[in-house]
Amino acid sequence: MAAQPSQPPSLRILSWNLDGLRGRKLELEEILHRLEIDVAALQETKLSETSRITLPGYDIYRHDRDANGGGVALAVKSCIDHYPLQRLQTQNTEAVAIAVRSLRHGDVAVVSCYHPPRLPILDADLDTILSFPQTIAMGDFNAKSPAWHSRATTAGGRALLNYTNTHNDLTILGPTEPTYHALNHPPDVLDIALLKSVPLIAQISAEHEGSTAHNPVLLDVGRRQRNMGTFTRRFTDWGRFRAEMQRNTAIPVIETTEDLEAAILTLETDIKHALTQTTTETVVPRLTNPRLTLPDDVKQLIRDRRRLKRLATRTRLPQHRHDLNVLNRRVKAALSELAQESWARHLESLDPQDNSLWKTQRALRLPARSKIPPIHGTRGVVYTNQEKAEAFADSLELQCRLPLLPDEDEEFETTRLTWKPHIVETVARARATRARLYPLLKGNNTLSLRNKRTLIKVVLQAQLTYASTAWGHAAKSHIKTLQAVENIALRTATASPWYVRNADILRDLQYTNATQTIRTNAQKRFDQATTHGNPLLRQAVEYQHNDRDKHKRPRHVLIDPG
Repeated sequence: MAAQPSQPPSLRILSWNLDGLRGRKLELEEILHRLEIDVAALQETKLSETSRITLPGYDIYRHDRDANGGGVALAVKSCIDHYPLQRLQTQNTEAVAIAVRSLRHGDVAVVSCYHPPRLPILDADLDTILSFPQTIAMGDFNAKSPAWHSRATTAGGRALLNYTNTHNDLTILGPTEPTYHALNHPPDVLDIALLKSVPLIAQISAEHEGSTAHNPVLLDVGRRQRNMGTFTRRFTDWGRFRAEMQRNTAIPVIETTEDLEAAILTLETDIKHALTQTTTETVVPRLTNPRLTLPDDVKQLIRDRRRLKRLATRTRLPQHRHDLNVLNRRVKAALSELAQESWARHLESLDPQDNSLWKTQRALRLPARSKIPPIHGTRGVVYTNQEKAEAFADSLELQCRLPLLPDEDEEFETTRLTWKPHIVETVARARATRARLYPLLKGNNTLSLRNKRTLIKVVLQAQLTYASTAWGHAAKSHIKTLQAVENIALRTATASPWYVRNADILRDLQYTNATQTIRTNAQKRFDQATTHGNPLLRQAVEYQHNDRDKHKRPRHVLIDPG
């Protein structure tokens, strides 16, 4: 059985203005893993809506700014039971929210906020951000007040403090140490937490982590329990489950609505009983993700960087800041090198005989799956399982009504049936895939030429030649257009000048291009069909191809693909 999401008795929330998520992704992964963060509230992510970003073990929810800069995100552990909230309609403050299910205290909303420094803090925005009954809002509010340990008071700080004074259920927490260290400004507290009606003990602190001017802020809500290093694994024997259901479940006689309701209740009870009887639970140790396990020398670099950042923020000496910048670059280079080595090992381990090759090319080829938004029922947005079931039932009731919509067949009498639409769509998808691979293929990339060649072969060519046995005899102009996509990728990977021929690149790389692969695959399929046990299939391929016939047939691909 799939693992059920957990409802933790406590939360560890990290808030960090990281000044660009894409450039500090590896750094963020290391911090999330080492500090065992449950929820990360991120500000100034500087992503666009088309940006694709993932964090292993975490679900990401974003609110990207239309223009450059800004943007907020929430990264939540995938094993924690949570759901996204509706997009917050605010005027000056950027915010994104999720709700975490709690065992004893109900659902708690967690909001990541970023308020630009030159805009006023509006009460209407705060009302929207804190609209959930229990809310934790963290982020960079650019508001100063001694009430949360800032050095001075700003207009934003006064507005936030006045709002707090009129809401008795609201508390503002700020760390005792500064969270922002700029070259031309004294250090101060800008990153704070707003807690509304949260019935749990909360502790906040600033951590000397990361390579930005903002120190991450850590908020522990509830009594933190140490990870015991084990988890419960559930396994269901589906063969026994099937036998148990067949033995206990009888076909009911349904004549009335009451009979139907009783049959549904009986079926539900039988399913639960069968699952209980055929499911075993085993307590097993947690395994550390090797991708997130750092070598000792890199760990020492991070410890040195943390110590030097604490020293530089205390002394503010130029020499200490210079040394910190040097160490930041060394840490970034070390993490990048580890990621490249891990990627190279993964590519070299791919095997065409198992599913690893298919899974990798599919993950690189397809766009990232978007999170399922909250379900809108007839009564509004629904969150609980009971409300979702009712919303689905209402939707099905509306759909399954007579009269049904008429089924009108469309006639295609004037359009020629060719392979052009399919190939045009394939080329468009392949170009999009090539664009996503461009950072890995460009000439100044540290990825080896062997790995670049493997990437093009297993990702791009697999997409170009998919089901080519059916359409490999298409017009030569279409095949050439398709082949050009792969040629451009090869020229990008090898950084070849304009005067180098494609044939020379193929020869030097010992590479079989898409056109040749189409012919090879077709030959294999025709050989299999010729000796197949089905006489109808043998007859379908036993014919002589006429080169002078203007209508091509599938065997034409063996003579001249395209």
